[in-house]
Amino acid sequence: MHSTRLYLLGGSLLAASPVIAQVAAPGATPAASTTGGVGWLWIVLLLVAFGGAVWYFTTRRKQSMASARGIDHDRVAGAAEYAKGSVKDSVGGVLGDTKLQAEGKLDKAQGRTQNTVGGIKDTLRGK
Repeated sequence: MHSTRLYLLGGSLLAASPVIAQVAAPGATPAASTTGGVGWLWIVLLLVAFGGAVWYFTTRRKQSMASARGIDHDRVAGAAEYAKGSVKDSVGGVLGDTKLQAEGKLDKAQGRTQNTVGGIKDTLRGK
C-alpha cells in the first residue's frame, strides 16, 4: 500500500512536468524543438532515481523486519537443508535407491546441526 502511494506521487510529479505537458503544433517539425531531446534525458534520470529510491526503501524495510524477528540465518538454512534431506530420504526409500536415501540422511543431519548452531547464536544474542 505504501509503495502504491509513492508510485502515484511520482506519476503526478511527472504529469505536472512542463516537458511532458508540451504539445507540438499540428504542423511543427521535430527540428522545431529547442531542447533537442535533452528533456527526455531528465525524465529518464528522474524515473531511474525515483525507482532506485523506492527499491532502496522497500528492501531496507524488509531487512529491518527480518532482523526484528530475531531469526538467525543458520536456523533458516538448517531447516531448508533438513527439509531437502527429508525429501531425498523419502524418495530414496520409495525408489529403493540406497545412495539417495543415504544422501538424504546426511542432509538431514547437517540441517539439524546447522539449525542447532543458529539456535545457540540466538540464545547468546538474547532473543
